[in-house]
Amino acid sequence: MPVENGFDASLFASILLFDKFESILYKDFAFAAFAVTFVFVYLSFHLQSCFLALVGITLILTSFPFTVVITEGIFQITYFSSLQVIAIFIVLGIAADDIFVFYDAWR
Repeated sequence: MPVENGFDASLFASILLFDKFESILYKDFAFAAFAVTFVFVYLSFHLQSCFLALVGITLILTSFPFTVVITEGIFQITYFSSLQVIAIFIVLGIAADDIFVFYDAWR
């Protein structure tokens, strides 16, 4: 809505939107970092080996760049939705369960 002296007031401020987005991003990153740390500690406790837990977490975390190379590099799929953000939690849960199953089967 224009004002008489040439100043335009707007209810939308991209600076405030960026600040809000940044705070949400930091909070979500903290949740993901906590989840990775928790899974690492639980893997170390259950497997009784920090080395196996570190290898397991490394395999889980390197699956993401590998998946990006396949989807965006080979198949040229660049669509990104908000549901893909929770993939870290889903992959952590499924992969940690698989590690437990394989370890128990090995024992």
